[in-house]
Amino acid sequence: MGSRLLKLIAVLAVSLVTFLPLSFAQKTTGDIDGTVTDQSGAMLPGCALTLTDQATGAVRKTTSNAQGSFSFLTLPVGNYTINATKEGFKALTQKNVEVHVATVATITLGLEIGAATEMVTVEAKAVLLNTENGEVGNVMLSEQVSQLPLNGRNFIELTTLMPGAAVGGGFDNKAKGLLAGVDISFSGAPANANQWQVNGSNNNDLGSQRTILIYPSVDAIQEFKILRNSYGAEYGGAGGAQINLITKAGGNAFHGDVYYFGRNDKLDAANFFLGQQKQGCVDQAVCGKKNFLRRNDYGFTVGGPIKKDKLFFFYSEEWNKERRGQVRQNWIPTPAEIGGNFNDLAAARIAAGAIVNPADPKTFSLQYGAAGSTGPQIPCGGPAMPNDPNAADASAGVPFGVDPATGVPFTGGQVTLFPPANSARAARLIFPSFQFRISAISAPRMTG
Repeated sequence: MGSRLLKLIAVLAVSLVTFLPLSFAQKTTGDIDGTVTDQSGAMLPGCALTLTDQATGAVRKTTSNAQGSFSFLTLPVGNYTINATKEGFKALTQKNVEVHVATVATITLGLEIGAATEMVTVEAKAVLLNTENGEVGNVMLSEQVSQLPLNGRNFIELTTLMPGAAVGGGFDNKAKGLLAGVDISFSGAPANANQWQVNGSNNNDLGSQRTILIYPSVDAIQEFKILRNSYGAEYGGAGGAQINLITKAGGNAFHGDVYYFGRNDKLDAANFFLGQQKQGCVDQAVCGKKNFLRRNDYGFTVGGPIKKDKLFFFYSEEWNKERRGQVRQNWIPTPAEIGGNFNDLAAARIAAGAIVNPADPKTFSLQYGAAGSTGPQIPCGGPAMPNDPNAADASAGVPFGVDPATGVPFTGGQVTLFPPANSARAARLIFPSFQFRISAISAPRMTG
């Protein structure tokens, strides 16, 4: 009994190791479900159907069953053409049937009575109505990925457009790699409970589960789908959203592009609040300057056939380079503070409501409430800190907030500095990335 149990456990362990990775890659494709009817709406069994990939020329064939239904499963993402023929009916061709990742396209083909040599061509798109399951999700198409404006050319920003998406307070849509974090909650799930995949492979950082490993160029993305909840058991690895991203794969025609996107602070408008910093600034040459910014995004893509109708390639490479100045705030000490006298700070406390103790000018109390109230008071030590401890009584009679040497009130305070580009090095970020994909087409298959 014990040996049988050990064998069963071993078999289950091997099965999990073998098939669990495959389960993550099952939904990088789409399906087509449809029916064939005549002019009266009656189902037509025995219709010969041929499906052709418009990009690669790959062909699949099947026959409608007794109920007039048919299916084409595990299809690569793309546009297809369906041909339907049956004796006694005109041949029908339906073009531009779109197949999306992890989505079922439902179509109805209506054949007309006539000679088989006659042909009817339909270019209407299939209805993307999912009647197979209760999945709740959205597809971001290639046109949307490449044409919607993105600050930083990061596809992660597009995921925030989905219903139910909420980002964390530190989320930065421009950051990539180790500096980035996909802190996005979908439908209330934890931000680190999402499963990110690229062409069916796990893209999550297994250490934190809140960063991803690959950021494909937006020009290399075919489309992606976000399943927010109610998805099937074939999805694993996380209990939040499932993000399936598919890259382009090439076809029988050569395609490519070269692009450049740039940002420069010289072209930016001046910030109104930066101008306010010029008032009372220590160095007028640097105060109120626009933040230093140089960002350059450039790259290229190319794809095409290695062997027509059989083998294809697609290559993408992109560079993201940025130099960005940082605005920092700091306390600039006055000459008296450098010497150890902080009476100017006491003046600020007095203006805020501090009450000087007449018996000891070096201490004061901060009274709560309105002026003249009898609320509790907190005694605080005097702010005068002379360099020479033996001269502690030298400024005993000097009012707070006044330089004991000159009798002039201090004007120290908090100052914001904007260093010039040649005096402070800006933060420099470089994010190179590339993708290479080879896809092969097998021989035509008959299904039914």
